[in-house]
Amino acid sequence: MKRFLSLFLIFALAISLCACGGEKTPDYVPNNAHGDAETPAESIGMDDLLSQMGIGWNLGNTLDAPEGETAWNQPVTTPEMINKIHELGFNTIRIPTSWGLHTSGAPDYTIDEDWFARVEEVVNYALDNDMFVILNSHHDNDFYYPSKKHEEETYNYIEKIWAQIAERFKDYDQHLIFQSMNEPRLTGTNYEWWIDYNNQDCLDALEIISNCNQKFVDVVRAAGGRNGDRYLLCGVYCGSGYYSLQEPYRLPEDTADGKLLISVHAYTPYDLAMNGDRMDIKNFDYAAKQSIDDVIEKNYEKFGKNGVGVIIDEMGITNKNNPYDRQDWAAYYVAKAKSRNQVCVWWDNGNTEAGNEAFGLFDRNNLEIFDASKSAYDGLMTGLTTPLDQIKPSKPE
Repeated sequence: MKRFLSLFLIFALAISLCACGGEKTPDYVPNNAHGDAETPAESIGMDDLLSQMGIGWNLGNTLDAPEGETAWNQPVTTPEMINKIHELGFNTIRIPTSWGLHTSGAPDYTIDEDWFARVEEVVNYALDNDMFVILNSHHDNDFYYPSKKHEEETYNYIEKIWAQIAERFKDYDQHLIFQSMNEPRLTGTNYEWWIDYNNQDCLDALEIISNCNQKFVDVVRAAGGRNGDRYLLCGVYCGSGYYSLQEPYRLPEDTADGKLLISVHAYTPYDLAMNGDRMDIKNFDYAAKQSIDDVIEKNYEKFGKNGVGVIIDEMGITNKNNPYDRQDWAAYYVAKAKSRNQVCVWWDNGNTEAGNEAFGLFDRNNLEIFDASKSAYDGLMTGLTTPLDQIKPSKPE
C-alpha cells in the first residue's frame, strides 16, 4: 500500500521510462503447468481455494513502481527469489503491477509488449512453484479516479487495460487471480483515506468504484478461455476493510457462480501496526486483538459466510524494535484470519529501519528473511499452523 522513499528513491523517480523498463531473466523457460490450454484445468471451490492459498507475500515496490521494476531500489525479480519465498512457506504471491505509464495512453491504452512480457514472466515464476498469484492494477490511481468529473475516463481505462490482461492470460487456470484496482480513492482531497457518508463526492466515489468492479468482471468474463470461471478480486475505497460493508458500495453481478473475492487492507490497529510517529505504542495487547477481531469478523459476516472470499491482501506490522510484539501480532492475526478462512498477504516494501512503514520481510539480495523481521516471520508461520485458541505469547516470563 505505502512506500518508503529515501533520497535515492526520490532521485530514481526522475529516471526515464527507458532506463527502468521490464528486464528479462536470461534463459528462463516456464513449464507452463498452469498456463497451457491443452492441460486439463482443475476447478477449485471457494473453500478449497482459500485453504490452499495458505499465506501470501507481496512483491512490493517492484512492478508496482510506475516507472519500472527497479525504479524504487528493489532488485530485478528472479526465479530464485520466488522459489525461496515458496520454500519459506508462502503459497500465494501478490504481484502489484502498474500499467498506466507502460501504455500508449488514452484512449486505447495499448500495453507495451516488453512490459507485458516481463509481467508474464514474473507471474510464471510463481506458477512454476504451483503458487497462487494475484495480479492487479496498482498505483494507477491517476487513471481510475473515482469522481464524477473523471467517471468516463475511469471506466475506459478499466475496460481497456483488463481486456488486454484477460486476453493475454486467458489460458491460465484458477491459480491466477485478477484484482481490479488497488486503493482507488479521491487522492489530493480531504477524503483520500476516509469516507464521509454525508458527503456526495464520497458517495459518488463508492458508486463509481462499484461500477468499475462491474466493468472489470464483465470484460474479463467476455475475454474467453479460462476467464469464464476465474476468481476475481474486487477493489474497495482506499483498500479499507470497512468501506465495502455498506451502500452505495456493492459487489458486481457475475455470470460465474461463487467466484468473487473482496479485498481487505488492514494494518491494524493503525498506531501499533503502521504509525511510526507513535514509537511509544509498540505493545500487542487486548485492545490490539479486538481491532484485529473487528475487521475480520465484520468482513466474515458481510462476505465470508455468504460465499464471497475475503483476501487480506495487505497486512503487516512496522518495526518498532519490538520483536516479541511483532511476533505475537502476526501469529494472532493470521490464526484469527485462518479461523474465518481468510487469507493474509504480508506487504513487503523492503524497508526494515525502525519507524514508519518498516514492513521489509524478505531480503531479495541475499534470499533470506531480514534479521530485523525474523520474529514477524516466525509469527506468520505460527499463525498459519496453530489453531487460534492455542496461540501463546512469545515473550519470556
